[in-house]
Amino acid sequence: MSIVSDKKTTLIRRLRDSTAQWAKGDGPLNHIVVCTRIRLARNLSGIPFPFKANDEQLRQVLIRSEGLIKNNKHFSSFQSIKLSDLNSRDIQFLIEKRLISIALARLTHPYRAFIYRPDELVSVLVNEEDHIRIQCLLSGLQLKKAWKIIRGYDRKIVREIEYAFDEKEGFLTSCPTNVGTGLRASVMLHLPALLISNKLGEIMSGIVKKGYAVRGFYGEGTNIQGNFFQVSNQITLGLTEEEILDKFEIETKKLIIEEEKSREELILYHKTKIEDQIKRAYGILSNAKIISTKEATELLSKVRFGIELGMLTKIGYDTINRLMLIIQPGYLQLLKNQKMNKDKRDLFRAELIQELLPS
Repeated sequence: MSIVSDKKTTLIRRLRDSTAQWAKGDGPLNHIVVCTRIRLARNLSGIPFPFKANDEQLRQVLIRSEGLIKNNKHFSSFQSIKLSDLNSRDIQFLIEKRLISIALARLTHPYRAFIYRPDELVSVLVNEEDHIRIQCLLSGLQLKKAWKIIRGYDRKIVREIEYAFDEKEGFLTSCPTNVGTGLRASVMLHLPALLISNKLGEIMSGIVKKGYAVRGFYGEGTNIQGNFFQVSNQITLGLTEEEILDKFEIETKKLIIEEEKSREELILYHKTKIEDQIKRAYGILSNAKIISTKEATELLSKVRFGIELGMLTKIGYDTINRLMLIIQPGYLQLLKNQKMNKDKRDLFRAELIQELLPS
């Protein structure tokens, strides 16, 4: 095994076994908000955007980005992994763990990479849609804290790398919707009561009309799974970062209030029915011999709802979040350290769930 391959394998295994800060489930308003993410889109001055850049220009972006680890003490603990050194299973795992984007995974040039803090709080995608995309992930609703963290790292990077910036337009980005601040904030919300009460469609339609996007579990282009919804801002121009975040937090808290109202109504009028659904879900997860990703996700969503309502007390959000991650196809195969077909994955998934669920 080569030195590069050996190092890559070690780093992937550490990520496999570690728990990201956002997945610990201990953040504010964690009974509805799973996690907060803030991402900044940045490009290097004097180099074309990635879709226009040639291989040598993309290579220079990668060299300069990786140079942060070598030359800046604030990044000395960070690690760098090139996607060209990984197999498809490893890449799928990194998507599932929210460390890289689907868009980065789909690119084929050899200069894709991500740089990350060992606790997975902050990571930097290199040569995706933009040269650099910095992201911070925290548990619960923590927009202001995430912004403070990511702004600090952004300021450290700009001391080493000159960004493409226009006095009038702001930060220049590959996609026009990111021009200005380059800031995209998102929250992962668990909204089962609104869905059960048939209120979700109208509420989400109103959110979209206000300029926010609603996406699936892994962001753009992915499906809704288990009553989890990712809501994010779309306007990045004409407002300061603080104004964007203040408006977004107000809208997020409105959604939280609506979900809480719906939960109160369900408990008042349908408590026995809801409790039955939750206990049935727990029973299936505790006894199933085979289970698909989709079914497991839906059932874990119901179990999480039971925790949120105080109906299940022996299990915490950290366990649910870990289960939501490790039941995914790439993660399962990495844990088993072998390629598995769907039938084998369904069998192994059921075994893992029963290992982690309290009896």
